[in-house]
Amino acid sequence: MRFDSPSIHLHLKPRQIISLPQTRGARVSVVSGSVWITEDRDLNDIVLLPGQSHIGHGPGSMLIYGLEDADVDIEDAATVATRRLDA
Repeated sequence: MRFDSPSIHLHLKPRQIISLPQTRGARVSVVSGSVWITEDRDLNDIVLLPGQSHIGHGPGSMLIYGLEDADVDIEDAATVATRRLDA
């Protein structure tokens, strides 16, 4: 996934779905609310609550579904990799 900036902030309404292409290495972090995440070709779905995050590991797209009003931050793979090197 490529962004014009290293991260984006999204607000999801209940039952709103967004699809993110090519998310390998991208991090989704929940600031408030809760979301359900599923990735192409992965049988394990994920529910994230505030303070939790998930790093995409599949080559395909990721669906993020708002279980309630939710604020999420999404960092692209290059930003996540740089932070890991700095740690």
